[in-house]
Amino acid sequence: MGVTMFWIGGNPGSGKSTVARQLAHELDLPLHPIDAYTYDHLDRLVDLGPPLDEVLAQGPAAAADEFERVSTLRLPVVVDDVRAARVGEVPTLVEGPQLHPDAVGEWAPLAAIWLVTTPERTRAAREQRLVDGDEAGRRRVDRLVQRDQVIGARLVAAAAREGLPVVDVPTDVRWDGVHAAVRTAVVAALAGRPRLRPGPELAARRRHENDVVHRQISAHERQLGATLPPFPYACICGRSGCDDVEPATTADY
Repeated sequence: MGVTMFWIGGNPGSGKSTVARQLAHELDLPLHPIDAYTYDHLDRLVDLGPPLDEVLAQGPAAAADEFERVSTLRLPVVVDDVRAARVGEVPTLVEGPQLHPDAVGEWAPLAAIWLVTTPERTRAAREQRLVDGDEAGRRRVDRLVQRDQVIGARLVAAAAREGLPVVDVPTDVRWDGVHAAVRTAVVAALAGRPRLRPGPELAARRRHENDVVHRQISAHERQLGATLPPFPYACICGRSGCDDVEPATTADY
């Protein structure tokens, strides 16, 4: 594929976004959160099927089937996005639920790990993302949680078949343990590989990541007709290991 990736997957509430961001900043690695490209992918892909609520009404298993179908369509686009970032041989931490353990052989990341959590944690994560006025989102939470649990169970079963690692994230999770498990896997897989150089290269990459997130949030606000809470944008100082953030709304960005 010509793209060097470490993939962090899993279901909502499992902590994959937070852990991926922390490790990317700690280890001076490019970060590629697939959720930040959702609206861009909607523009570039044409066969994404019926509306979400129509899919969820078919039941959790059918909704999981449809999610996996769309994920398969998005994977080549994800790889193109990572390649377009032009980070050379520096491995990219790709974070998102689209890569299924059964597809690892086809897409050949350096390594992958999945974080899978409970319905309670998934529900809390989805409810936390709701904003005032998003009544459609509020109504679909129950069905999304049911679908997400089917997806998570399938991930666990497939990872066991393929001998791939899964981190169990309980409802009463200790996040330092999750972080340590993923960090160990990342460091082992990326041993001897280059990192982003401190200074202009690292600063430029963090600026790029901020710009991508800003575009996604702006598009989501237009769809909702509401302003989302401040997002913790990455510091662009270019200092190695910098994990400082600057919360900002889209208007302040």
